[in-house]
Amino acid sequence: MLLLASPDLFGLSKTAATLAYALGIIHFILTISTNFSGGIFKIIPLKLHGLIEFFVSIILVILAFTLFKGNLVDEIFYACSGLLILIIFTLTDYKRSLPIIL
Repeated sequence: MLLLASPDLFGLSKTAATLAYALGIIHFILTISTNFSGGIFKIIPLKLHGLIEFFVSIILVILAFTLFKGNLVDEIFYACSGLLILIIFTLTDYKRSLPIIL
């Protein structure tokens, strides 16, 4: 939800806002599709969800200092978002898995 509200909250540029909206929608779909207690459809293994979050966190930090370099608000937003996702990745037990219930 924060990703969807971020463009208005932080005054992101058009490019940064578009990416934030896209990431928010993709993350929502990923979350409801993941096989864990918060998932609705439970079709994506939790380990895969974790790997996706890991790679997205690295990409966001790289984008912060390349694509968004020169726009301090965008740069800080994406650097902090990437680092926050990386912290969540390191604190989450992605090995735990629930059986798929059909």
